[in-house]
Amino acid sequence: MDASAVVWEHWRTQVKQLLPGIHGHQKKTLALFVIGIILSGSAVLQRAAESISLHGINPAKMTSIERRLARFLANDRVAVTKIWENFLSAVLPIWQGKPIRFILDCTPFCSDATIVYLGLLVHSRVLPVAWAVMPATEQWEEKQWSIVARLLDQLLPHLASADCTLIADRGLTGFP
Repeated sequence: MDASAVVWEHWRTQVKQLLPGIHGHQKKTLALFVIGIILSGSAVLQRAAESISLHGINPAKMTSIERRLARFLANDRVAVTKIWENFLSAVLPIWQGKPIRFILDCTPFCSDATIVYLGLLVHSRVLPVAWAVMPATEQWEEKQWSIVARLLDQLLPHLASADCTLIADRGLTGFP
């Protein structure tokens, strides 16, 4: 059995356990999409679907897999906020009572947006856990510290007893 097929089976089982309040087909498609992104190294639907097909994870034709992923992304009933909240409530409690470091950074996206993200530093990797998309060239209606507070408030229910350190670049100064 191909190693990616083994990873797929374990990942699909984990997603089922991580997201108890989400519809079964949505969980399976989300898990399929994530494994496709990992295998292809790209979030482009066609590449993810091609990798899923090439690794034999799904017996459907590549075009059918691509259409399934597109329908998932276009589905208004997929509650992204609820899925992310379930994910955080399953993953972040692992860090209760432990010292953790969060990285705060702004990343330009195209020419019209900036992503302000808060990531969890794990070894040498930063795993994004909260973010806000802000305009790139227009003045922000919300102050930067207000954005940071909103991002941290999303995590607080899951990390009440953790020893957290926030690391930011010099652009974020003057906390009141």
